Amino acid sequence: MKSLIAQYFLNHRLDTAEIDWQMQELAAQGYHGVYAHARAGMLTPYFSEAWWEAIRTIVAACRRHGLELWIWDEDYFPSGLCGGRVVWSDPGLVSRQLAFTVTQVEASGPIEVDFAPGMLLRAFALEHRPDGSFGTAEDVTAHCGTRRQRWGRRYMLHRAYSPLIDRIGHPHWRTAMEENRFALAWTPPRPGTYTLCAVLVHNGSPTHPDLLRPEGIRSFLELSYQPYAERFPDELGSVIAGAFTDEPSPGGSFPWSAGLPAAFEADHGYDLLEALPHLTLDLNERTPQVRHHYRQTQHRLQKANYLEQIAGWCRQHGIRFGGHLTRTEWLSLVAAWWPNELRFYESMDIPACDPLGASEGWRDAAAYHTGVKVASSAAHLFGKPQAGSDCLAVVGDEASLRDLKYHFDYQMVLGINHFTVHGLSYSVDGPRKDEVPPSIFYQHTQWHHMGTLLAHVEQLAAELTGGDHVCALAVLYPSTSLACQIRADDPRPNLPDEALIHALVEQLLSHHCDFDFVDEVAVAGTDRAGALPTPEAYRTIILPHLRYIDHRTAAGLLRFAQGGGRVIAVGTMPAAVSASTAEPLLAWNDASIEHCAGFDAEFLAALATLRLRGAGAHDVFALRRRRDGRWRTLLFNRAETWFEGELEDRSVRVPPGGSVLIREEDTGAGAEAGARLDAHSVAGAATGADARLGASSGAEADVGAGAEAGVGSITGEDAHSGAGAAADTGPRTVKSASGAAPKPPQAHTMDLSVGWSVSFPDNQLPLSFWSASRAVGGQPGVYAGGADYDLMQRHPDPVAEGSEPVRYTCRFMLCGDLDDARLVLEDETVAGAWTLLVNDTPIQDW
Repeated sequence: MKSLIAQYFLNHRLDTAEIDWQMQELAAQGYHGVYAHARAGMLTPYFSEAWWEAIRTIVAACRRHGLELWIWDEDYFPSGLCGGRVVWSDPGLVSRQLAFTVTQVEASGPIEVDFAPGMLLRAFALEHRPDGSFGTAEDVTAHCGTRRQRWGRRYMLHRAYSPLIDRIGHPHWRTAMEENRFALAWTPPRPGTYTLCAVLVHNGSPTHPDLLRPEGIRSFLELSYQPYAERFPDELGSVIAGAFTDEPSPGGSFPWSAGLPAAFEADHGYDLLEALPHLTLDLNERTPQVRHHYRQTQHRLQKANYLEQIAGWCRQHGIRFGGHLTRTEWLSLVAAWWPNELRFYESMDIPACDPLGASEGWRDAAAYHTGVKVASSAAHLFGKPQAGSDCLAVVGDEASLRDLKYHFDYQMVLGINHFTVHGLSYSVDGPRKDEVPPSIFYQHTQWHHMGTLLAHVEQLAAELTGGDHVCALAVLYPSTSLACQIRADDPRPNLPDEALIHALVEQLLSHHCDFDFVDEVAVAGTDRAGALPTPEAYRTIILPHLRYIDHRTAAGLLRFAQGGGRVIAVGTMPAAVSASTAEPLLAWNDASIEHCAGFDAEFLAALATLRLRGAGAHDVFALRRRRDGRWRTLLFNRAETWFEGELEDRSVRVPPGGSVLIREEDTGAGAEAGARLDAHSVAGAATGADARLGASSGAEADVGAGAEAGVGSITGEDAHSGAGAAADTGPRTVKSASGAAPKPPQAHTMDLSVGWSVSFPDNQLPLSFWSASRAVGGQPGVYAGGADYDLMQRHPDPVAEGSEPVRYTCRFMLCGDLDDARLVLEDETVAGAWTLLVNDTPIQDW
C-alpha cells in the first residue's frame, strides 16, 4: 500500500514547466503521490482556470511517473470552508457559538446587568445558599431586553445631513450610544447573594460553516470536491486515489445551531434550554450529566453532517478518505471541539494525527505519544490497515535527514504506517521560507539523498502493515471525563487531569507496555460473556485518571471484568453518568474492578508486551506485529546514546535516535529459531557516499560502515546529529574556555556547565552574514564598502533603491575538493539582469 504522499505546497505563481520538473524530482526520490496543496503565498488564484491548468499538469505528471494525486480539500486550511466560499454563498450557513455572562451580585433591591454581545437564549438567577451551594435556577429571561449603555465620543459637527444643503450647515454638538446589547433589570424576591447567568448566541468565525447541520457541508462538497469529479471523471479512483481533510473546526468550544435543542431532547428526553447554566457553572450532580449529554449530541451531529457526508462522497467516487480533526494530543480541547474524537475516525479510511514540532519522543512532551496513539488506535479499533500522520511540520530549517528519520521511526513504533509529508514547497521566496519550515523539497541541503530516507520509510512501513497488532492492553479514551469538566469560561481548556493522562502514557510506553486507546462506545458494546466487539482481544483495560464515564460503559466494564478481563482504575474511580435526571451520577464498581494510585515497576513489568533489559531501556519504545507466520518487533531508541541490552533472551543494540526491526519465525514469543535482526539508520551525511541505510544480520546488528562519516565528531562523546547537522561540512571540535577538550565525567556524557565554545576549523559556510554594496558611479567593478546583514534573522536588504548595480557577497572557506554543492535561487530573488560569480569566476549553465 502507498505510504508516502507529499504535501506539494503550491505557494507562488504556478508555471506548468516548473511543475513538470518538480514532479519529476518528487518521483525520482521515491514519493508515492502528491497532494496539490494550495498554500499561503499562492499568486495563482485558487480554482481559477490557471489553477486547474496546474492541476491538469500534475495529473499528467502523476500518470507519467506512476504517482497518485490526492485531493487536498481546502484552500490552505482548515477544511470545510472552500476558502470562505461556503459562507459567502449563503451567510446563513455561518457557525454559531454560545457565549455566557456570569455575574455575582449582592442584592437588596433592583439589579441591572448588561450581557455580552449576542442574541439572548435564556437568563437565570441562582440564589446562594448558606452552605455555599446554589438554589434552583430561576428563569429571568422575561426581565431582559436590549439597551444601549455606552456613550460614544462627543464632537462638533459643521455640516448638515444631505449633500445639497451641506455647505450651509450650522455647527452643533453630537454624540450617540453604541453597542446595543441584551440587559437584565430585575428585583430579586429577597435580599441576598445571586449569580446571574445569561446564555447568548453569536456568530463564530465569519468563514466557518455550521457543522451541526448538513447544508453547509453539502455546499462544501459541491464547491470543493465536485469540481474534481467534473474535470477528471476518468482519473477518479485511479490516478486520483484519495482525499484529505485538515483540522475542520466547529468554530469554538460550545457550538450552537437552531436545531440543536430539538436534537438534544430527542437524544436525552429533556429540555436543554432549561439546563444551559450547567454548561458554565458547577451547580450540582446534574452538571456532569448535562455536559456529557450536550457533547454526545454534538458528536452525533458533527459525525453525520461532516464526516459521513465527505466519506460518502469519497466512497461513491472510488477514492480513500483520510485526515485529522483537531490536535489529537490536546485532549481537553478535542473533548470540546470533536468529543470522543476516536469514534469520529470510524468514518475515515486512514485516521491521522498531526504532531507539529520537533520535540517528539521526549519524556516531558508525552502528549505527542498520546496524539500519535489516537490515530494508530483508531486504525486498530476500526480495522483500518493504515494509520496516518500529517508529519514533519515546523521541525526547523536545520533538520537533517537523520533528524527527519528520527520522527518517522518514532511515529512508526507508535503504529503509524502512512505519511502525509509536510511539506514540499513549490517556492521559498520571501516569507514563504518561514511559513512552516523547513521545505524538505529540492531547496533542502540533503534533498538529493532524500530517496535513501524514503526507501527506509517505505520498507519499514510495509513490514508493519497487515497481520495482527500484538497488544493485550487497552486504555479507555478519556473524552467523557474531560468533557464533563469543561466550562465555558476557558476557551482553550487544559484540564489538570490531562497532564496525568499523558504521564501515564509515557510510563506505559517507556516500560514497553504497548496499548491501544478504546472508546466508551466499544466498551459499552461488550457482550454478555464479557467479550469486546474489537478486532483485537484486549485482556486488560486501564481507566486513566477518569472522573466520569457513561453508565453504559460502566456496565460494559463490569461484564468484561466478570468475563475474565482485568479493569484497573488509576487515580480516581470514575462515577457513572446516567440517563436519569432523578439520579444523574451512579456508583457502579464492585470487587472485580481494581483501583490503584499508580503503577510501580514490578506492576508495569507484568503488563509489558515484551521484556527488554539494559541501561537506558526506558528510552526504547517497542511495537510488535505478527504476519505471515513471522513476528516483527520494532525497537526505537529516543536517547542520544546506543542502547545495548537484552530483548527476551538475546542481545540487541539500537542506535541513538534510530530503530531496529527484528523478524523471527512464529514459534512463540522470544523464539530463537530463524531470528534475524535488521538495523535501519540514515547516516545524516553531507556527501552522497555517506547517505545510506545500514543493514546487517546477526544477533548484534550495527549501522552500516561509514555511518558517522560527514556527520562530524564531538570530542569527548559519541557523535549525534542535532540542530545544524544539515549544514555541517567538516569535523567539529568542542573546546572548553581554556582551549582543552573537556573530559566527560562518565561514558556518553559531557559537562557543559563550564564555559565552552564551538569552532569550525576547516570548511564553513556562514550563511548568516552577507554584505551588499552599491557600485561607485560610472566605475565598472568598483563598489563602495558593503553593509553586513544577517539572513538568518531575515534582516532587510541594507542597500537603498537606486539605479547603480548592486553586489551581494558571501565569503566562505573551502578546503579540499568540492564534490557536491548546489545553489538554489528563486526566480524573483534578484530583479533584472544578474550574474553569479564564485572567486570572480562567472558560473554558466547552472
